[in-house]
Amino acid sequence: IGLPEAGQIGRIVVHPTDPDIIYAAVLGHIFGSNPERGVFRSTNGGLSWSKVLFVSNEAGAVDLSMDASNPRILYAAIWQAKRTPWTMVSGGPGSGLYKTSDGGNTWVELTEGLPEGIKGRIAVTVSPAAPNRVWALVEHEEGGIFRSDNGGKNFRMVSSDRELRQRAWYYTHLEADPQDANTVY
Repeated sequence: IGLPEAGQIGRIVVHPTDPDIIYAAVLGHIFGSNPERGVFRSTNGGLSWSKVLFVSNEAGAVDLSMDASNPRILYAAIWQAKRTPWTMVSGGPGSGLYKTSDGGNTWVELTEGLPEGIKGRIAVTVSPAAPNRVWALVEHEEGGIFRSDNGGKNFRMVSSDRELRQRAWYYTHLEADPQDANTVY
C-alpha cells in the first residue's frame, strides 16, 4: 500500500506507542536500478510515505532497527545489490550503516570501527536491554559481527567467523535478546 515500485521490502518497523508512524526498509527492484529505494516513513498508518533516507538508485535499505527506549533513534542498513539470470552482485559503494536520532529527518553514516571499502549486506539490531549497544553483521572480506557500546559512534569486531558471513543474500540477519544485552541471535 502506497509504495507500488518498492520491489523488495527488507523490514518494517512500527512506532511502539503510535501505530500510525511506520518505517519501511525498501531494497527496490533487485534486477535493476530504480528511485524507490531507501528508508520510507509514514505518519498516517501507511496511506502515504515519505522517502527519508536515499543513497542511490542502485542501493536500497535492507534492515532497520529501532531503539526501544527512544523510537526516534533508528539504524538502517543500506545494501547495493543486483541479481541477474547469470550473476549476483552483493556490495558496492552505496552499502553502509546509518543512524537517525530525530525520527528520520536527518541521517549520519556510521563508519568508525567497521571495515573500510566496499561492503555487502549488513544486518543491524539494537539491544532492548542496553539501548547504546548496537550489533552489526557485515559482509566484507574483513567482516563479521561488530558491536558498539556507544550508540554506533564506534564499533569493534567481536567475531570474524566466516560461517556467519556465508550466503549473505539469505542469512544476514541479527536479533538482540530483549533481556540479556550480551546475547544476539
